[in-house]
This record gives sequence, C-alpha cells and structure tokens, in this order.
Amino acid sequence: MKAAALLLPLLLALPALGAQAPVAGAPPSLKEVVERFDAAQAQVQTLQCPFTLTLRRALLKTPTVTKGTLYLQGSDFVHFAFQPPEDLILHLTPKALTSYSPGAKQGELLKIGIIRNADRKFLGLGQKLSFLSEYFQIGLGESRDVPGTWFLTLLPRRMATRKRMQALNLWVDRETWLPRQVQWIERSGDSWLLELGPLKLNQPLPPAVTGFKLPEGIPVRNEFSFFATRKK
Repeated sequence: MKAAALLLPLLLALPALGAQAPVAGAPPSLKEVVERFDAAQAQVQTLQCPFTLTLRRALLKTPTVTKGTLYLQGSDFVHFAFQPPEDLILHLTPKALTSYSPGAKQGELLKIGIIRNADRKFLGLGQKLSFLSEYFQIGLGESRDVPGTWFLTLLPRRMATRKRMQALNLWVDRETWLPRQVQWIERSGDSWLLELGPLKLNQPLPPAVTGFKLPEGIPVRNEFSFFATRKK
C-alpha cells in the first residue's frame, strides 16, 4: 500500500462562535485559540474535502505525495479515498482500523476497542484541543509558511508518547479557527503532512462512505500496516 493512515485533530471549518474577536493586530491568547477551535468543531456534523498527504522519511531525499478525498462524520469515522494510482481506501473509527485495496481485492481489519489514550495513531477522531492539552504541552506562534494561520505545536507530556513521537503541529486558520494543515513528526524524524482543501460542511455523505464495509469473500488480514509499509 502506498498511503499513510492519519486522523485529524479536527477537519471542520465553520466560523468560530462564542468568544469575542481579538483586537486587530494583537495575537489571541492560547486559551482563546483552544476555546474557538473547540467551539467551531462542535458545529459540524459532516465534512468532505480534498487532501494532499506528504510523507518525508528521514533516510530518504524524495518525499512521497498522495492525494484523495477525505470524509468525516462527527466522531463516528474518518474515511480516506485515495486517487489513482494509489490503490487504497482507509476507514477509521474509534473501535476499528480498516484498509482496503480495490485493485488487489485485499483488506486489513484491526479491532482496537474504545480508544482511551492519546496515541498519535488515533489523534483527532472528535477530540478537542482542550482534551489534547492533558496529554500535550501546547505552544502558540505565527506561521510564515502558511499565511493567515496561527501555528500550534503540541509536544507530548508522557514518556510513552515521547518514545514514538516528537510533535504534532497544527496550522489554524485565523478566520475559521480550524486546521488548514496538520503534521505528525515521528521520533525517527519521519513526518506526515496533511494539507486540507476546500471543505463541504454538513452535507450528506455518499452512501458508499457511510455504509462502508469490506466486500464479502476477500482475504482480510488482522493487522493495520500503513506505518510499516512506506519503505520507498
């Protein structure tokens, strides 16, 4: 498989509600960013958007870039449909991780039970920044790389997470107060950058997405191997 499995801290883009707007030219406080991010998230039930996923391996010079469409339904699931030549669909819920290669007619299914921690594999399925702040130290700054955003760096607090992960970075839109880009940086130096395109909000998702199931009769392995499959 030639794709990465990622969950977003949030993929929602409605105008922020609740808190007063900051004074023009003055940066908001971290508390305000967290509150606005969480409030905007709560307003969206479904979304659909194009994405670009860039994987950089520490030992390789050339990054791998894939594209596709992402679908999210509340905290029920996030679904990645990759464009050709990628042969991969990912469907992730709090209880199971599923991948399917239509061309190869093969699947993987890993049942994981209810997620109770903030492991980087499962970050973002309906989780709020206020929740993630229990597991990560959050820093706020400005971003020159992505104009019109605030830059948040989340550094893991717990030793178990620090052994696997250096940081989770978010580029938060200054108008919508939700992510434009999300980046995971592994302890090894490998990184996964997810760039989000225009969002369609609170519209019905395709039945093939909401009712996604692995086809009957295909070989299914009881594993979930994206993080181990990127060797090129």
